[in-house]
Amino acid sequence: MKWPGLLLMMLLMGCAQVTSLNLTKHQFGVQPTKIIWFQVAGLDEEQMALLRFQQSGEKRTALERNICIGKTWGYNLYQLRNPAEASFLSQMTGKKNIKHSCADAEIRPIWNYIAANGYNTGILESGANKTQSLSSFNQCGEAGLVFLSSLYYWSRSEGQSGAQTFHYSEEVPANPNQIVYDRTCGSKSCGSSITEDFKAVYQSFRKVSSKHILIIRDFSYLAALENKEFQKAREILADLDRSYAEALKLSEQNSDYLILLTTGEARYIDMPDQGKNWYEFEKDSKHIQVKRTKLMNTVMASGARAENFCGMYEEAQVFERILSGPKQQGLELKIINPFK
Repeated sequence: MKWPGLLLMMLLMGCAQVTSLNLTKHQFGVQPTKIIWFQVAGLDEEQMALLRFQQSGEKRTALERNICIGKTWGYNLYQLRNPAEASFLSQMTGKKNIKHSCADAEIRPIWNYIAANGYNTGILESGANKTQSLSSFNQCGEAGLVFLSSLYYWSRSEGQSGAQTFHYSEEVPANPNQIVYDRTCGSKSCGSSITEDFKAVYQSFRKVSSKHILIIRDFSYLAALENKEFQKAREILADLDRSYAEALKLSEQNSDYLILLTTGEARYIDMPDQGKNWYEFEKDSKHIQVKRTKLMNTVMASGARAENFCGMYEEAQVFERILSGPKQQGLELKIINPFK
């Protein structure tokens, strides 16, 4: 074959190449217009063994189907091991100077940046106490109100008398600047599952606009670990895994979805050895240790711009990795100052 013909064949072969990431077909540089972001307190990727080894150990969980996994350092300018709420705030603002006070209300969150590009932001919160909940910014005066402004907010907790409520079996209210409470929730638990609420809330929220970000913040899993309620922890993790599977279905059907999971306050659990110990794990857990917070947290991603989340980086950089991509009109920011 002459050189011109050989060169043409090589060019055609190169153009026909299918790009992939983690052995999965993936299109690089796609701008996400729909983002579903799970923030799970306490979770470490090794804990997926709670789901795997209650079965055959061979069936992959939805969380294992991510095409990119990264690790983030769980510290900021003031603390080496951040509580989950500080890590999540750092991830949502791109800032390292989280002070656990109303001073944090002065920081611009991600929804403040992307609103100008037509994006609406929703929060679905589960198991958060008064310190962990974003609603705590309501006590921070005008700055707190500005921080929470324009949010669509649903809470899996017991609301005060007269508060607006929702039920997963009905049309879920979607109104900005208002917290809507799950009316199946009491002071200790909810009658609905995270998956039922996630599906119902998202079905309503996605109608608000074609560009949006829904952040699912869960603290119930960490609470179960701290109380050594491992059966409850496994049930919560299985529930989150089902929610994540629903989100992955959307990304498989639409190339502009980014499905993201970040953790905070990841804990090390002294898992049992092989065999029957796994069946006795949840029955007799008093000797199982849930050790102090790890120095690193986990990031999992699939879909549009998932390639940005591979590797090791500071947790404040999660913010810019959502917003960074090839030059194109839309969701891009030039420079983020992590100290202001």
